[in-house]
Amino acid sequence: MRKIFAIVFVSAMILILASSCGGGEGAEKKDGPEADVPGAADEGMPDKTEAKIEHEVPDIDFGEYVFTVLDREGYSGTYWVSVDMYAEAENGEPVNDAVFRRNRRIEEKFNIKIREIKKEADLLSFAQKSIMAGDDDFDVLYPYMQNAGAMIQKGQLLNLYEVPYLCFDKPWWNKVTNDSMTVAKKLYCAVGDIATITNDSTWAVLFNKEITKNLDLGDHYAMVNEGKWTIGVLHENSKKVTQDLNGDGVLSLEDQWGALNQHETAYCLFAASGQPIMQKDANDLPVLVLNNDRTAAVLTKVVEFMSDEFAQVKAEDHASKYGDIWAVMMDTFIENRALYAIWPLRAVPDMRSMEADFGILPLPKYDEAQDRYYSVMQYNNATVMCVPVSSKNPERTGAILEVWAAESVETLTRAYYEINLKSKHARDDESSAMLDLILSTRVVEQGLFFNWAGMQEFFMGFSQRKQMDFASQYEKAEPKWQTAIEKTIEQIVNSEN
Repeated sequence: MRKIFAIVFVSAMILILASSCGGGEGAEKKDGPEADVPGAADEGMPDKTEAKIEHEVPDIDFGEYVFTVLDREGYSGTYWVSVDMYAEAENGEPVNDAVFRRNRRIEEKFNIKIREIKKEADLLSFAQKSIMAGDDDFDVLYPYMQNAGAMIQKGQLLNLYEVPYLCFDKPWWNKVTNDSMTVAKKLYCAVGDIATITNDSTWAVLFNKEITKNLDLGDHYAMVNEGKWTIGVLHENSKKVTQDLNGDGVLSLEDQWGALNQHETAYCLFAASGQPIMQKDANDLPVLVLNNDRTAAVLTKVVEFMSDEFAQVKAEDHASKYGDIWAVMMDTFIENRALYAIWPLRAVPDMRSMEADFGILPLPKYDEAQDRYYSVMQYNNATVMCVPVSSKNPERTGAILEVWAAESVETLTRAYYEINLKSKHARDDESSAMLDLILSTRVVEQGLFFNWAGMQEFFMGFSQRKQMDFASQYEKAEPKWQTAIEKTIEQIVNSEN
């Protein structure tokens, strides 16, 4: 009788919660300048001034079920390794201990055991093979955004709006970011407090405060607050700093640089202008809107900066000379031989050994007339939460994940954001405020999320060719893009998931 009662009770709760959660039908349309930009105002980190909001998931006994998470192993030692899903035991490190305590609460609430499978280069192939075989190897997976885009187009992920218990209006989910990833009012992956790599992969600009002071380059924090931090300022300051330190007549990473970056920076600076690639129509379907005069104007400034070999240096251009180009780039900044480093926030903890003070800035605006700053994530490193279509029990998965996200607010998020990133690694109070700005202004661009017919490579190409030939490049790319977009829309609209 107890089992029968439990089944009836859980079924009733599923019906109640399903009626009040998920469901993209009720998504509000925004008016004003942000309405045309996908993901224009990510909710960022939770507002700790608000009263704590409790989840609505009841205690359910899942009979010691082993709940399995598939996530990333990382590469280059411990770089980009997932540390936000699982911890064996407490060890005094804030994030590790927060993960351990959060997971214990979840295990006790549901009478489950949490297990982790880590993959890196083969995560996508492992997941796809398992799903196509109808296996039940994992309950939830955290692929890179672009890998998730590939899986969506193959119908391998569940529509999260249809998964019971998941309530994407709750503050532990980044609602605006998640809304920006929907197609045809379906959501196949989500971000929120449940994981931190998405924050790590958010682009920012680190700047050397010592060089800034010595060369009288102005108060960068004031520039940001006054809306004057632009790509023009980035370019002009960079030209003032670059110099041949060893006198060999050749600029290399042993010299001093204005800015350190990589070919991918071309898209980051473009996204920082707020110029969209795609917009959504009234049916929540993506429409290509890149071909316009402002796009050409923004790209012109981006290419001018990224082709100026006396202002900046791109990692890929020197990779053949060094065994570990990223270690060399890090050393260049740490050793006071670069004014700016345009990198994801994952680089901030690696600055611990730097003696000179550095600060953190958002990506620069296109010009001062631009209404606000925009930040962007690294789509081939940011991870998203997905549930495979092979899931044998979506109700159980939804219940666990909703509590997992809710419990992360006061555990993982606080340890990662308030203790580690803002208190332990940031060097000043202004950087702390800049982090709030960066994480609250993220853009999720569907064109790069799905990377239709090489859209990311399209932007990187301008940096590699060092010329602004937008019209001719767009003319070649547009038919391929349109075909890929239409194919994705057709698959999603006609999918039962």
